[in-house]
Amino acid sequence: MEYLQALVKERAFNYLKPHTIPQISSDNDLFICVSDFHLGSSNENYFGRYDSDIAAERLSEYLDEIIEIQKLHNSENAYVGFLGDLINGEIHFTTQLENRENLTSQVQKCAELLSSFVYELSKHFKKVYINGVAGNHSRTSYKDQVLRGNRLDNLIPWYMKAALQHIENIAFIDDNNYDDTIGKVAVRGNEYILVHGDWDSFNQSGVSKLVMMIGYKPSAIFYGHIHKCSYDDIYGVKIIRSGSFSGTGDDYCISKRIYGNASQMVVVLDSNGIKACYPVELK
Repeated sequence: MEYLQALVKERAFNYLKPHTIPQISSDNDLFICVSDFHLGSSNENYFGRYDSDIAAERLSEYLDEIIEIQKLHNSENAYVGFLGDLINGEIHFTTQLENRENLTSQVQKCAELLSSFVYELSKHFKKVYINGVAGNHSRTSYKDQVLRGNRLDNLIPWYMKAALQHIENIAFIDDNNYDDTIGKVAVRGNEYILVHGDWDSFNQSGVSKLVMMIGYKPSAIFYGHIHKCSYDDIYGVKIIRSGSFSGTGDDYCISKRIYGNASQMVVVLDSNGIKACYPVELK
């Protein structure tokens, strides 16, 4: 939706008006992954293109795809999960070279875009719930020289709470998270865990450690980090990985021979747990 870009361009997000709340009643909700947005990264080569303008276009495209999935299932509520790396950060020298915006601009633009994205979602769902975790790209220093929670991703939902506080059907549900790297969401009687994936491997060992640490077995765990969508089941715990908005055209991915299209994951949830998964490829 071009409207997202227009809102940000005109700074109209500061004046987002309350709207009529959709009256929907159904047996399912959507879990909408927003992972690895990498706002600030800029590259153009044989393997891909990405910059902040393309990020806005892909976010608009993703919004359109979400609405189509919602219509198909008549989904009642939306749960938006920020799964880390919302900004590209400055964690490596090559990352700094590839950035189009500095850290301050990355945080500002990302907060504006995601505020508009969530606002548009609120026009289509009875209620929109927001939660998330921080990713490794937003840390403020080298991996072994910074505390776990000192990550700039945390500024984005903090800002969004103020920008969207007057919209009645938007709620932030991060009060019960374990910390900045482990989030928790309850949907229709089932518990779901959110992580980025830099601390938690997408395999049996990683799932086992996380489950033992939190002290119970959740219905599913949502991941980001590796820039590709996937699904698995480990001893009854579903593990869902969302992709990235940036694709794999940056220097790190090319040098590691990591390739995949830009994508995100939308999951349909009902009282029994996961009903369907939609890996959404973005142009």
